[in-house]
Amino acid sequence: MIKLFRNIRQNLLNEGKTSKYLKYAIGEIVLVVIGILIALQANNWNENRISYTKKEKLLHALKIEFTSNLAQLDKVLYFDKIVLEGTKRLMDIDPENSVEITSDSMPNWLQNISFRWTFNPINGALRSGISSGEIHLIKSDSLVNLLFGWQDIVTDSRENEERCVAAVIAARPIIEKYIRNLDFRRTYIVELRKSRFASDYQSLFRDPLFEDYLGERYLSMDDALFELKQVKKQNNLILKLINSELKTD
Repeated sequence: MIKLFRNIRQNLLNEGKTSKYLKYAIGEIVLVVIGILIALQANNWNENRISYTKKEKLLHALKIEFTSNLAQLDKVLYFDKIVLEGTKRLMDIDPENSVEITSDSMPNWLQNISFRWTFNPINGALRSGISSGEIHLIKSDSLVNLLFGWQDIVTDSRENEERCVAAVIAARPIIEKYIRNLDFRRTYIVELRKSRFASDYQSLFRDPLFEDYLGERYLSMDDALFELKQVKKQNNLILKLINSELKTD
């Protein structure tokens, strides 16, 4: 094709048809420009298609992650609520009420408040989207900002969770001073035998350090629940915006 155009130009010059040559040259330039524009348009279309595919893939991966995170959050909130209610229940017991303290349900109550659940979200797709820059393919600025701020709010909630865990660990020597470990553990591990030694629940409830532990356990769990509820709100909002972004494409 290039050789053909060259021959045409050469023939026009040899014949001295300058005006025709100029018209032909202009026409050739126009054709070249049109070809370049078409190539650029095709390239842009291809890049847009690739970007769209990457964005859709990222959004679907994020939806899977945050749906999984929501399920995990609900489980953690459920058990943390059991801890909070159980701790309040034990705080309200009168140390002199021997009937209630020595009831068969007491090991269950003590076991329930020892739950140590933590929220550990799955964020592989989010980290990949941020590191690759593909997160900026998302049109919604609100969604992008929430995704960038997700790790901060999770970190804040984890600080309270760590405080809860620290309270449980610090209380172990206090509880084990009066309660036999076998009696405590067999609440959920039924194959364990009863301890050969008696547990002293009344002395446990008369120990001021145990009362301090219950107070710290309640306050730290109450703070942790509040923070996790904020995390859940953001998780739900992220899922809502992800679904909205998928529908608009």
